[in-house]
Amino acid sequence: MPELPEVEIYRRYFERHALGQTIARVDVRDERILGAIRGASLGRRLQGRAFHAVRRHGKHLIAEADEGLWLHLHFGMTGDLAYYTDPADEPRFARVVFELVNGARLAYDDMRLFGVVGLVSGPEDLIAAHRLGPDPLDPGFRLSDFARLVERRRGTVKSFLLSQNIIAGMGNLYADETLFQTAIDPRRSVNRLTTGEVKAVFERMRAILREAIRRKSRGAGHPRSYLVHRREAGERCPRCGGTIRKSVVFGRSTYFCAKHQR
Repeated sequence: MPELPEVEIYRRYFERHALGQTIARVDVRDERILGAIRGASLGRRLQGRAFHAVRRHGKHLIAEADEGLWLHLHFGMTGDLAYYTDPADEPRFARVVFELVNGARLAYDDMRLFGVVGLVSGPEDLIAAHRLGPDPLDPGFRLSDFARLVERRRGTVKSFLLSQNIIAGMGNLYADETLFQTAIDPRRSVNRLTTGEVKAVFERMRAILREAIRRKSRGAGHPRSYLVHRREAGERCPRCGGTIRKSVVFGRSTYFCAKHQR
């Protein structure tokens, strides 16, 4: 499932291939992928416009086609982008294809149809409509902001990290990794974190996301010391040799070390 680092890679891909390109035609292959807009309206509103800017907020990608008109892409579980010039290279599950004036095409590909292609009036509209919290990599998002979010919450620390209305962009994999590296049991109550633990979660969360983006941009995998390589009950912890356990937290499969995560 695409999480924040993957969507950041999509943002860079879009910026590299589609920014500045004028849309000649929008070919909607499957209207089930659309949000509130219909295919004919999507094509009519975007045709002849060029993409001027592209932004990411959490797991959402938006590209400006005109003032007050932004293309919105959410990648669900299997969403992807493909830029190509040869029709033979079109991805199998292309749901919406943006035909560009330069002869190339940008396809939104989604096998399972859990993503969304739509229009919004701008970043603020997107955030309000989806009730999104701050993006953890926003330069303006500081430790003091994160600490205030913690102060007002109950429930497990894992559910806190996964709630998109609190922090936009964290997913199951990186929430587990953050708690693994900060030695915190994902079932702990978030309001029982110490000041030092809050700081550690904030810093490691951001560091892990940035490292994932750096590595994915080079086609590299995660460091061998990461939990991601041992996400199976009964595996040995790469940090302390303890036993990896599996639980369900916030409705999600959760992996943690029974020895060093407290």
